[in-house]
Amino acid sequence: MRLIINFFSKLGVDLVARLIGFITLPIITRVLGPEGYGQFTYLFVVLSYFGFFIDFGYLNYGTNKLCEKTEPSIVIGKIISLQLLTLFVSFAALIVVSYFFLDFYKYIMILVFSITYVSQVLSIRYYYLAGNRLYFNSFSELCGQIIYAILVFIVFVNYPGVFTLIILSVIQSLTTSLILFVPFINKHEIKISLNLKENFNTLKEAYKLGLSYKAEGITASFIILSLGFFLDEESVGLYNASYKIYLILLTVVQGLSYTLMPALLKNVKSSGEESFKYISLIFYTYIAIGIVLFLFTFYFSNDIISLIFGEKFMKSVLILKSFSFTILLWPVIMFSGLILLAFNKFNFILISTLASAFFSIIFSLLMIYFLKVNGAGYVLPLVALCSIAVNFYLLQLTSKSQNFRVLDILSFTKAVADLKKLTTGKAYSNI
Repeated sequence: MRLIINFFSKLGVDLVARLIGFITLPIITRVLGPEGYGQFTYLFVVLSYFGFFIDFGYLNYGTNKLCEKTEPSIVIGKIISLQLLTLFVSFAALIVVSYFFLDFYKYIMILVFSITYVSQVLSIRYYYLAGNRLYFNSFSELCGQIIYAILVFIVFVNYPGVFTLIILSVIQSLTTSLILFVPFINKHEIKISLNLKENFNTLKEAYKLGLSYKAEGITASFIILSLGFFLDEESVGLYNASYKIYLILLTVVQGLSYTLMPALLKNVKSSGEESFKYISLIFYTYIAIGIVLFLFTFYFSNDIISLIFGEKFMKSVLILKSFSFTILLWPVIMFSGLILLAFNKFNFILISTLASAFFSIIFSLLMIYFLKVNGAGYVLPLVALCSIAVNFYLLQLTSKSQNFRVLDILSFTKAVADLKKLTTGKAYSNI
């Protein structure tokens, strides 16, 4: 029952936050147009590549460590120490390298944008996720969106431009992270250490999940990077318009995933008879949500683009239709990845995400070269298909060492039986 309350409370707050984003998005995109919006997106992606090691998959790593009952101050102290060290290195590289590759105006914009690196350090979402307080993460996002929306209506409409939007984004990210960090620091003491040996030991422990997390980022961002490099910023804007809709719709699946993560991790890690229950039901819940989102996106893509972005972005419709198939497939990838994480199969998670990144790079180069901006929309569905095949192969290998059958996870009959247990009050106590 606690999971159900967590899910719907998180989903409700997340949806409100996304709806606030819906309100501001049409204003921003209609004012900036595909080219201006594409420039903002392209600078954001370039910035993320320079900050590769700052946000190094610590959401999964921190959650996993805290679920093992490790002292929060120790875990968070180690993570923030490593993040501060990598922040200094990343910012120094950004200052030097971007000076030679960007014109002066874009150089200043990306330096201001880099303040978001600080937000990444202070964003301790893993602490609240491990403590089953998902609503706190959602609340911080909501507050950030509210501040952002107010500033868009007050500042951006009077001083429209990419630079203005960057400043507002920095304020939003700082607001979100401080709401998470301040309550924790008021009750706990964090020991910061910039000792290279200590930080290297933390990196050794976290690097597999970190590389996995970054590979996921490359899977999505390399498409945008390729569009900006091989085509133009207008193409980036057209692609990112549909990608924004995709991310908003995927919030439902992410909400489900984050809600179930702590219970699923603890459930699978346990060795008693309660271990590994309700997995089939969870799997088909993911499938059902994917189907609903797919149908909605595919049949209403034209109306969505027209309503939110206007006529200048109508070339994005075909891209959004392609994304609808990604929405159908990606929940399966998220679920299978969660199972691998529960078994601490960090090597397999790394293989899975690196494979996705590899497929993304290959398909991006091929699709964009032959089909231009529309081809970019086909990349993620193709990546999803290949990634599902890889993940279930890795699950098959895991099942041999962990004494379970993959077919049991996929059993619809078992899912129905689990649902009956839930509805008759015989549910597993952690659910």
